Amino acid sequence: MKRNALSEKPLLMLSPKYLAGLFSLLVFLFLGTAFFEYQYRKSEIEHIMREEAALLIHALRVGAENAITGYNENRSLLTGSLFDQLRLLDRLDMQKPLTSTDLSVIAGSSGVYRINVFDGNGRRIAFNTPPDHTPLEQTCDPRQMLLPLYSGKQDSLLLGIRPSTSDRGPRLIAAVRRSRGGVIAANIDASKLLDLRRRLGVGQLIQRIGADTTGIEYIIWQDSSAILSATPNVSKVDPVHADPFLLSAFRSTSAKTRMTTCKGKPVFEVVKPFYYNGINVGLLRIGLKTDHYDITAAKLRNRLFMLVGLVVIGSLFMFNLIVTRRSEAEMKHACERAQNFSSVILESMADVVVAVDAAGKITMINTPAEKLFRISLREVFGKYVNEVIPESAPFLDGIVSGRHAMLDREFHCSAGGRQLLLAGNFSLITGRDSRIEGAVAVLRDLTEQRAMQQVIDRQAKLQAMGELASGVAHEIRNPLNAIGILAQRLDIEFSPAADEPEYRHLVRTVVSEVHRLNAIIQRFLKFGRPPLLMPVPVHLADFVRSYGTVLQSEAEKKSIRFTLKADCDRTVLIDREQMQQVLLNIIRNGVEATAKGGSITIRVFCRGSRSVIEIADSGTGIPAAKLPEIFNLYFTTKNDGSGMGLSIANQIVHAHGGLIEVSSREGEGSVFSIVLPAL
Repeated sequence: MKRNALSEKPLLMLSPKYLAGLFSLLVFLFLGTAFFEYQYRKSEIEHIMREEAALLIHALRVGAENAITGYNENRSLLTGSLFDQLRLLDRLDMQKPLTSTDLSVIAGSSGVYRINVFDGNGRRIAFNTPPDHTPLEQTCDPRQMLLPLYSGKQDSLLLGIRPSTSDRGPRLIAAVRRSRGGVIAANIDASKLLDLRRRLGVGQLIQRIGADTTGIEYIIWQDSSAILSATPNVSKVDPVHADPFLLSAFRSTSAKTRMTTCKGKPVFEVVKPFYYNGINVGLLRIGLKTDHYDITAAKLRNRLFMLVGLVVIGSLFMFNLIVTRRSEAEMKHACERAQNFSSVILESMADVVVAVDAAGKITMINTPAEKLFRISLREVFGKYVNEVIPESAPFLDGIVSGRHAMLDREFHCSAGGRQLLLAGNFSLITGRDSRIEGAVAVLRDLTEQRAMQQVIDRQAKLQAMGELASGVAHEIRNPLNAIGILAQRLDIEFSPAADEPEYRHLVRTVVSEVHRLNAIIQRFLKFGRPPLLMPVPVHLADFVRSYGTVLQSEAEKKSIRFTLKADCDRTVLIDREQMQQVLLNIIRNGVEATAKGGSITIRVFCRGSRSVIEIADSGTGIPAAKLPEIFNLYFTTKNDGSGMGLSIANQIVHAHGGLIEVSSREGEGSVFSIVLPAL
């Protein structure tokens, strides 16, 4: 006890000067700790905002690229279809010069609005007048407008979208050089194309994201001198060359951030050049509100001043603990707000977004991804991506491993029992010091788009084949009738001096073959003309049930099980007799392909806004190499088949505004789906 008393004495005997110095040292240490904590928390918040802003601008850029690409693809499809029809008109004109009457019939059946045929001197020699127009006089010299075609420098010319001369709306105009000399020009209605551009445009995407997200102060897309699109609260910006920061960002390839002001309010701005097809088309600028940042920074400063007061009254240690705990809570709240903010952006996108960490484990998917793959984030969070979406794993692995900074790929994927075609944009996510933290994939479903393109190609091919068949039939019919008449006269008016029975047999054989060829020509002509429909409103399920007995008899002839399930309570507009012909053609094909004891199932159901009649058989199936050809005229795999059944069925369904989908596996059977629009 004595030793302890002696050892405590020097401390108790310290002068106020030394005690003040010791206290000052403790205050300095604690204040330094508090200041360091303040700076550290502030830099963490800035880092989170920078990362979330970079992810946001990346998502906006990909969405803008997809919007522009979608519009360009749709315009290309429409333009290609117009040029195909013009070239078909030129081929018809080569066979026989087209008249105004011919053009009126062709325009009415092909969807072309106006067609003009000019001779080599620029004089209009044939044209059609739409039903809602009065005939218009030629008011301009087409040789000036169509100079590249008249000069022979080009075979085709796209004049673009222009207003109608009769104030009927915008028109997409194109022309081709006429083989007989001159030009054939036509236009179609471009209202839907312009409406698509308005709905898919980058400006609309900017307006939608800016309106739906409260954490965004503004979004600007500008080129070197002016605004291309922006949220409504922005009317004027400085040109790029007048702002060193914008000029530096314009010349860079990565995102840059800064603290700036907008209308007197502080804004955290992220700027990144927008490249489309390798061309710099401007800057994307996103200004994030700093309310939560300012609130958190203000609270941290207040805690610093409070710490000084608590140090003075001797509660420095407890205050430091409280400040740390509260700072952590504020940090967590800021992180949650930032995550919620980015979640709103990702959920507003139509594209699928999947993010993984550096190990390839899923960290985030948005709602479109859950709907497309029929999964939930709770089920797949923390799982390796190759367990959930194995087809995308090689691309994400290539990004995470550092072999690629960005990839654009198309790939097939199985999800929810469906085979999908996806277009993916895969990008790297980096943290401080360029450390790889993961990768993000933005996916777009191309399945329906490619399927529709196949249907369009198929119909265009069948239309061309039908028109060719009709032309050939007309050319053959007249000389064939002459042959038949001559053979009948030979049979009636002449008698040979010898071998009369053989003579009669030969002459009558000629007449019989003429009749057979004439029947074939009649089928040619029927296929060459679009089917004449007499549509009436029909309850689809009741319609299929009403023909169930007929369809079942086709199957029972071969001892095949027949099943009918009708669950679609919708009305469609169809021609009953022709749609019955479609069902019978497909059922008979299924019966012929199915062995005794097999099964045929008809199912009627609703798919979105459309109604579907699905016919599935357990037959031999169709080889994958022959699937694209089954709707071709005269294509058949049967020894005694005519090859016209499916062609005619497809023609009838297409005339109803529908389509036929086919899936088949060799040795397992085929599924034909007749998809019809609802009334």
